[in-house]
Amino acid sequence: MSTVWEEKHMHNILTIIRYEYKMQMTRIATWGLLTAAAVLSLLDNFPSAGNLHRLEFLADPVYLIYRVMSQDGLTVAFGLMILLSNRFSVDDKTGVKYLVMAGPTAKGEYIFGKTLGSFCYTVTVFALFLTADAVIYCLAAPFPVAAGILFETLIKTIFICVLPVSFFVCFLSAGLPALLDVRFFYAMAAVLFILNTAAVSSAEAMPFYCITSGDLVRLIWHHPKWTFTNTGSIQANFIFLTGSGLLSLLLLFAKKSFWRHEA
Repeated sequence: MSTVWEEKHMHNILTIIRYEYKMQMTRIATWGLLTAAAVLSLLDNFPSAGNLHRLEFLADPVYLIYRVMSQDGLTVAFGLMILLSNRFSVDDKTGVKYLVMAGPTAKGEYIFGKTLGSFCYTVTVFALFLTADAVIYCLAAPFPVAAGILFETLIKTIFICVLPVSFFVCFLSAGLPALLDVRFFYAMAAVLFILNTAAVSSAEAMPFYCITSGDLVRLIWHHPKWTFTNTGSIQANFIFLTGSGLLSLLLLFAKKSFWRHEA
């Protein structure tokens, strides 16, 4: 009996994950964001003579992935925060939530399905963004590129940086607008974006609240002239990204008026 219940529980979650992922990936806004971010990133990192002269380490494929993630990934992160900020409210307005509630779906299944679908979507967008830059760099570079090192670094960056950043982006963007006025969320996101763009990379520890340029990304590449041993700031950055997302999710679970007949 317990096994049947668990299978039904997982089926409901997976159904919502698939629905959410498909809905997000087929949005024109998703591909518009991805295209715009890729173009801006290529203008900054394309291995042209001018960029190779301007950027001392651009001939290093490891540096390329580091730079694309830390600098240009910020645009992707905040673009996704805006796209994900209305997912629960859209379900309310379109009646999708009430169709889900009419069935045997539980509150936890709905929340987990929506947020995990958004998480898979966020990771996919970041992976496509990084891969597009890596492929174009590999094809356009006027020098031999160690393709194996390039794509090994790409996979490493997805696991070390993209996953915690996606955790922060999707859970915070899904949870907070369902708890607060969405305009307040946009104001918070704008302030965080300004703080992130104002933070300048240096030999010192970066502020823990940096989304894509925090010290977590130094596990991918760090300036050879800047010895960096501050593992505490790496841990602080990781805790901020994952802890903020988790707290937002827990607060959403705790909101009693979010589901069915709860008061």
